[in-house]
Amino acid sequence: MRSDFSIKRIIVFIFCLTCAAGALIGCQRFLMAGENRAELPVIEGAFYVGTDSCVPCHDDVYQQFKKTIHYRLNAAELKGVQRGCETCHGPGSKHLQTKGKAQDIISFSKLPPEQSSQMCLSCHQGKPTMDWRANVHMNNGVGCNDCHKSHKITGPKMVYLGDPDLCFSCHQEKKAQAMLPSRHPLREKKMRCGSCHDNHGSENHNLKKQRVNDVCFDCHAELQGPFVFEHAPAVEDCSICHEPHGTVANNLLRQSEPFLCLRCHRGHKQNPKIGGSNPSAGALMTSCAQCHSAVHGSDLPSQVNGGGLTR
Repeated sequence: MRSDFSIKRIIVFIFCLTCAAGALIGCQRFLMAGENRAELPVIEGAFYVGTDSCVPCHDDVYQQFKKTIHYRLNAAELKGVQRGCETCHGPGSKHLQTKGKAQDIISFSKLPPEQSSQMCLSCHQGKPTMDWRANVHMNNGVGCNDCHKSHKITGPKMVYLGDPDLCFSCHQEKKAQAMLPSRHPLREKKMRCGSCHDNHGSENHNLKKQRVNDVCFDCHAELQGPFVFEHAPAVEDCSICHEPHGTVANNLLRQSEPFLCLRCHRGHKQNPKIGGSNPSAGALMTSCAQCHSAVHGSDLPSQVNGGGLTR
């Protein structure tokens, strides 16, 4: 009894230690994200002159801006919004005095991504942008302005191209995979990249959920289990066998059967007429799923031994 109690104490201690380590890593990530906070640009000696001063030179931009959500905001919704164009571009007196010199105004196209994004994040502090500073896009030099165009109304959320076209403009290899025979229905507009990915940031490759499997199970719930006889790769990570962006093999498999299965399993079909004394050679002549049809897990044992992943 005393030794059982000691083992339980050790298990509880290890569990608490694991939780503390996880919390410490989370805090470290948060602090690292804070270090990525860029300073807002400042136009020294300039003062606010009002939007009416911008219109004579930038009337075409202003007409587009009037159609956006930014224009429709009022002072009660957001502090400083009454400054109009100068809310984002800074005070324009020097820009006006020098007759439009670019260095005398905050020009987003001339700012580095982290600094231009900081302008946006000064207002957009909640979801979905709260994890932006720690996300893959930001860490690879992508800024808000690369996807969103605040003066145009060509798409929802001021996105100048729709999903997946916007994503494919950078991720060319994923665009190529989406053209392969086995793929998700992106081209049919039944899905988009945002169905699985959070473009503004998450810890696991910008996925909307912590685990790959949890993302897959949103649509493929019948494969989730739990099952009496489980297939270990299917429980661990769907992407061990499947490439979600597109494959030549059917069902988004990384390889066709039986080659995919033989990466982990030794073939066991012995037929002298087909494979001689080499069971793997025999296995190459058939499909594993002919017998093991419930490859994601099963509640039925096989006739030969336990857990044959049969239906």
